[in-house]
Amino acid sequence: MVDTYISETSQVRKLARQVVVGDFTDDQIIKEQKSAYTDISIFTHKFDWSSTDVEYESIQKLEQQLAAAYICEYYGSGSPNEIAWAQDKRMEAEKKLLSIKDNMVAVTTDEGDTLTRTGHKSWNYEEGEPYNSKLTANTSGIEGRHEPDT
Repeated sequence: MVDTYISETSQVRKLARQVVVGDFTDDQIIKEQKSAYTDISIFTHKFDWSSTDVEYESIQKLEQQLAAAYICEYYGSGSPNEIAWAQDKRMEAEKKLLSIKDNMVAVTTDEGDTLTRTGHKSWNYEEGEPYNSKLTANTSGIEGRHEPDT
């Protein structure tokens, strides 16, 4: 089964506590972690992050930042300091996600499907299929067939 979030709830709480004074529960944090994981997955087109992926630890930190920003937005007091902090964390995460997406080593689910399902087709390589060329050879080179007007 694929996890629905990969960051540690205690780390998200610690990060959010830097600016949010109000109280929030573990369930509320987990809800925002799941939301952040979903956003990252949609952005990267990879929904099955695992600890064996090269990008895993970076994705884990980004999820933590996004979840803390979401907590700040939804459970904070709405002070200018909180809003600025949340926006800063979101912008940081977006920049890092763009970099990760452009340089990803891990194969995404949809890329894996495409790579395994796409077969090579060629008249030269498919046995039992006749070669059907629109070109004919002549002494001056190769030219296309011309159908006479009737």
